[in-house]
Amino acid sequence: MRFAVAHKVTTYMLVVFAFLAMTGGGAVAAPLTLGGLAAIAVSWWWEPPLVKIEKWTWLWTVLSVFALAYSVLMAIASGDFLSVGGQFLIWLAIVKLFNRRAAKDWQQIYLLSFLMLVAGSVLNAELTYGICFLGFVITATWALTLFHLRREIEENLLVKHAADRRSERVEVRRILDSRRIIGGRFLAGTAILSLGVFLLSAVIFLSLPRVGFGFFLKQRGGLTLSGFTDGVKLGGHGVIKNDPTVVMRVEMDGVWGSRSAPALHWRGVAFDKYADGRWLRGGRAPRTLQTLETGPVKDRRVLLWTGKAIPVTAIDELAERTVKQEIWLDPLDSDVLFGASNPRIVEYAHVVRRRNPPERNDEIRLEHGNTLHYTVWSELTPPPVDELRAATGPLPNGFEVYTQLPPQITQRTRDLAQRITAGKTNQYDRAVAIMDWLQSNLTYTLELRDPGEQEPVDYFLFDRKQGHCEYFASAFAILARAATPPIPVRNVNGFLGGEWNEYQGYVAVRAGDAHSWDEVFFPGVNGTGAWVTFDPTPPADELGRGGTGWRARLGRWLDTLKFQWSKWVIEYDLVSQLSLFKSIGAALKDAANWIKARIKWLAPLVGGIVLLVLGVTLWRRRRLRARDPDAAPRRAPRRRTPIAELYLTVRKKLGVVAPGETPRELAARLRATDHVAATEVSELTELYYASEWGRRATAASEARAAELVAAIRARMAS
Repeated sequence: MRFAVAHKVTTYMLVVFAFLAMTGGGAVAAPLTLGGLAAIAVSWWWEPPLVKIEKWTWLWTVLSVFALAYSVLMAIASGDFLSVGGQFLIWLAIVKLFNRRAAKDWQQIYLLSFLMLVAGSVLNAELTYGICFLGFVITATWALTLFHLRREIEENLLVKHAADRRSERVEVRRILDSRRIIGGRFLAGTAILSLGVFLLSAVIFLSLPRVGFGFFLKQRGGLTLSGFTDGVKLGGHGVIKNDPTVVMRVEMDGVWGSRSAPALHWRGVAFDKYADGRWLRGGRAPRTLQTLETGPVKDRRVLLWTGKAIPVTAIDELAERTVKQEIWLDPLDSDVLFGASNPRIVEYAHVVRRRNPPERNDEIRLEHGNTLHYTVWSELTPPPVDELRAATGPLPNGFEVYTQLPPQITQRTRDLAQRITAGKTNQYDRAVAIMDWLQSNLTYTLELRDPGEQEPVDYFLFDRKQGHCEYFASAFAILARAATPPIPVRNVNGFLGGEWNEYQGYVAVRAGDAHSWDEVFFPGVNGTGAWVTFDPTPPADELGRGGTGWRARLGRWLDTLKFQWSKWVIEYDLVSQLSLFKSIGAALKDAANWIKARIKWLAPLVGGIVLLVLGVTLWRRRRLRARDPDAAPRRAPRRRTPIAELYLTVRKKLGVVAPGETPRELAARLRATDHVAATEVSELTELYYASEWGRRATAASEARAAELVAAIRARMAS
């Protein structure tokens, strides 16, 4: 590849990597991203002799002024200075690409590209940033090295010379068009060097103490999902889509997380009040009772399901008999935390802000503008059926809200509840009868129809007889509360199931796994009472645990990369760092113990392998020499020509030379100061350039150089 083309290609690669690093996360609008890429592509050909750049300078200046004014106004109006600033960076980079002429323009392109890379570290939290960052490191090494060489060539052979400018331009063009300067070894060597720098930077990143949790990160906007919401409103029309977007990743025991394990309910929000087709949190709903333990790194909250406090000494025992989940939750439009089935303990970094308003219905809420890592211990196995059937006793104070019904509930709905539960002697059998009736008489669909003015549950039970999970859960709760005696129940929203990722061992919960179900309270169970999950929605065509085809496996592998990027880069904090160091320490200790236990035979084995490798290497070298004794030795370094040796002798005799001064600059300075040997030095300098760089040394030129050296010495001696 020609030198000038190599420099141009590597520079454009650098710009594209920086551009994609900033725009790959979706923070920059798609039209602007596509327009920016198109403009970068067009600028490739926008250069002399095809275009006279000076002719268009005024237009670019005017457009840049308008772009700056627009960016300032948009930043003030939206308050999003970072995104608007990133868009203005794109404009400045494009302007420079269309107006590249001198070395300073290339320098400004590199600076703007670096600023885009920095902005991307905040605007783009996706794995694409890591890929583009690596590409930027490699191409930046190429581009900056070639830029330095090009600037030296242009300045030493063109810019600083005063004599024979026309011949110098020819020399510069010849060098820039040369294919011998840049080769595969140069590109491979600098790429390996860049990878080394990248790996060293990664080690430093993992080793430096963490300043804080997400200190340098922008608070990302939450995902708006088609399934899960922080509220339930029945009605509307359209079709609910099975969105495969991953919203939560959970590492847990393979017994519960494997592909064959049963689907778990990931509890999130809960509602006690139903009115006008909506589920709400009433002001009288019981607050989430809990104890809080604050530690140096993490806080631990223990849920007190019915108000009975758990001694601190019993918390660890509770953790032992419950199931642990390590959860990485992407930011949603809700600040609720999720946990499998019945969460009992929640542990999180102590710097995460708690929700100020009181939490109700055993919800747990934390502000999390970025991906949040926390740990949950849950009770996954419900109490035995015999205990649930025998459950009796008064409801705890405040639990009457879970039995209330609004006046809008129709009489035929109330009558249906009585017919379904007739003859059932305990609360558990009545709840099971209602669930069985819903699953047997109604069908599941993702197609929504607006009930109009009709009460939504009544419309679902008697007219439409089709609906999605929110209808089934709402109908169950209403029928249970309408039974005699009423069954205490609340509506719950969260997720069901998830795709098992075999590469990393975690459950990827997707937006399409959003689900609604119910929790029934059984007083007296376990001494204090217990909430038990009831899911009345019949089995449906859900996303499931994930396919086994190559596309599904590839998708899970890519999600593993994205998860590791988020886990170890985007959300890497003090807790993760301490965990990493602990794992490294344990691994080193295990390795030391393994070596210690096998040192008696391991040392001789390693020594034998080293000797064997050395012996094979020496044997191969001797064999190669024996095959070709006349083989040419390695190419010796290039030696200076006789004329160059003569010139260097004279240069030393001339005295002090300015730092960075080229031979022609020295000759020009001697002419300007009327040096006694200025004429001879100038002629010798041209012979030096011709022999050392132009390979035009002859016997006559060497003889002439010797004459000039003798003349210079004679003049300087007189």
